Amino acid sequence: MHLMYFTEQPMSAYPEEEGRKFGYTALLFPNKHFDPAEGARLYEERIIDYQLVEEVGFDGIMLNEHHNAPFCMQAKCNVMASILAAMTKRVKIVLLGNPLPIADNPVRLAEELAMIDMISKGRLVSGFVRGGGVESLATNTNPAYNRERFEEAHDLIIKTWT
Repeated sequence: MHLMYFTEQPMSAYPEEEGRKFGYTALLFPNKHFDPAEGARLYEERIIDYQLVEEVGFDGIMLNEHHNAPFCMQAKCNVMASILAAMTKRVKIVLLGNPLPIADNPVRLAEELAMIDMISKGRLVSGFVRGGGVESLATNTNPAYNRERFEEAHDLIIKTWT
């Protein structure tokens, strides 16, 4: 059994009443409620948390991404994965999914992931997902081609790695 750490990394520094007013906040919540200083503070807190996760003995840190959603400040999990690759020594870095249907260039994604894996000395565990409707809408990607785009991107990544 492996013990992994996961958080959505929510942008929690906006007024609660504003969040309640919108209910479901993905895609709809106005950027005017985002405070860059608070965002920087929250990213710094997460990085400190991740250092502690390794210190106390967790086996891995799991990362995901969502787009245009205050419930997840991780718009690109590979950015945080690269930071973790450099600042940790032991924990696995588990990507709960790069959403392949919205990937602009699967070969470039494969290269990025290979770099992270080398920097981490083989600790990257890379998962791929199809993503949800919010991700398709946020990136103006036609959801009708979701599966087709996923399969094509997946095949290109595997060929790039082998």
